Amino acid sequence: MASDFRIVIRDAAGAKLADVSDHLELAYTKRVNGAGGFAFQLGVDPDDPSAPHPATLLLTDKCQIEIWRRNVELGIPWYADFYGLYRDRLSAYAGGDRFTARGTGALGMLGWQHVFYPAGTANRSEFAAVAGESVLKNLVKYNATSAGTTGDGRHRNVGDSGVINGYTVTVETDDAGGSTVSLGAANANLLEALQKAARIAGGDFDLVKTGVMTYQFQWHAGQLGTDRSASVVFALEYDNMARPVYRFDRRGERTVAVVGGQGQKSNREYVIRTGPDYHVATNNIETFVEANDVDYGNTAGLNSRGDQRLDALRAREEFAFDVLQTPAAAYGLHYFLGDLLGAHWRDIDTTVKLAAVTVMQNPDGSETIAPEMETP
Repeated sequence: MASDFRIVIRDAAGAKLADVSDHLELAYTKRVNGAGGFAFQLGVDPDDPSAPHPATLLLTDKCQIEIWRRNVELGIPWYADFYGLYRDRLSAYAGGDRFTARGTGALGMLGWQHVFYPAGTANRSEFAAVAGESVLKNLVKYNATSAGTTGDGRHRNVGDSGVINGYTVTVETDDAGGSTVSLGAANANLLEALQKAARIAGGDFDLVKTGVMTYQFQWHAGQLGTDRSASVVFALEYDNMARPVYRFDRRGERTVAVVGGQGQKSNREYVIRTGPDYHVATNNIETFVEANDVDYGNTAGLNSRGDQRLDALRAREEFAFDVLQTPAAAYGLHYFLGDLLGAHWRDIDTTVKLAAVTVMQNPDGSETIAPEMETP
């Protein structure tokens, strides 16, 4: 069930420069709430072995890369499975000229930005009991679009009139969904701040290409993908699972956080937070969270600090297995990045999330698909 691949190269303005299908190797990784990346290798000019591959002369910093995939046997038509930006070149001689191009996925653009509002600026660098969707969208709006200006209080204007290295980011309408989040993010890398907030916000985010030079920041309540846990199940007996390993280690689990804020002795602020697995009689395990950097009286900030720590110390299932592609369970046809999927082995029946996937076309033309599953 090998797939066909082609690489579309566009300049920074979006004009198509080349459609490459004679690459030697290709790999790309897509990751929920992460930039992911790509790499492909080219040889020499097929019409002149003494010259480099002509596509190598077209690649310029931050030019657009699209990786298209199809699988005729499975009935998957051509579709763009990856959008990225070229950032890294490696040229070498190994029995012939080899040119390797590498770069980041679209979300990597948000990693170019920081939250450059002074600490404590409400709904810019400091969020107190705000809907998770609003936190994420405000972080992007004021640090990756034209809304982020010195007139609004940012240390510097975003990009060139809001355009970041030639690309424009927009933010979809805010419906204030998700869980309540309190967060301080002054001076933090924007993508890292988004990832931190998303862990407790009740959803995922993505940066979707909407035009030749435009991308839209989007929020996905619950998860990026679709809940397919009832229709797509991985199990040994279905021949779509191999080498399962299950672990549920609760030794480091904590379910109650006592959070200490500012103040001295009896005047020090404290809040108590409990995690989702807390039970007063059977699962009551304490931890202390130092939060004396949170302003006095900012109870929401203390609550959020405790919630974040409890999320990090929450016991989670680990169910790892090799995913085998079958006609009944194939990536790009039956399941996609961010989907919730079923997993069964012996007495274990659980739901896993496709958190990342790496797709490779090997030198012999075969395809390797390596999903990374996590328990939600």
